[in-house]
Amino acid sequence: MNFPLVNNWTEDSFKELFQQQHMTVVLEDQSSIQADFYFLIDKTFDMKQSMAIGFILSENIFLPYLSIRDNLFVGTSIKEKDKKKRLNDLFTYVSLPASVLNKSEDQLSTFEQIKLQLIQLLLLEKDIIIIDDIFQKLTISQRQELLPLLQKIAKEKQKAILVLTNDIQIAESPYMDKIIKTA
Repeated sequence: MNFPLVNNWTEDSFKELFQQQHMTVVLEDQSSIQADFYFLIDKTFDMKQSMAIGFILSENIFLPYLSIRDNLFVGTSIKEKDKKKRLNDLFTYVSLPASVLNKSEDQLSTFEQIKLQLIQLLLLEKDIIIIDDIFQKLTISQRQELLPLLQKIAKEKQKAILVLTNDIQIAESPYMDKIIKTA
């Protein structure tokens, strides 16, 4: 497999990718996206001490034996008495109805799964969010809702968001602060 990011990797390029309050897109061919996604996972483990990093995938990542609500709090240290308010605030923030919590994981749409993953990463207070090529599974209206939401999260919650995609329309959207072309 080809690793376009690894060919140009330096500590400065890492810092450039993950500037807080920025949305950066890596535009590359489809065959490189998965390889670079795994490369970034490996690379971020080296930097784990200084940055909290989370990932958004297009497939369901929830544990099947836990409720959706319980899945959202896996790995958090939020006290039980604070959980309801935090969830309500975040569901409102990402425009997701709380009724999603009553669904089973196989009833969730891809868009609901993505928003739930965002909520989970916000509950875990991740500094950096790396997003796999999720846009191909979304409708145009879902893309139009998600991109401004991601920008809002980057700016208001002071997160660095890195999007890996081969979709030129996503890369050139006005919501992206920076485009890195590897193809």
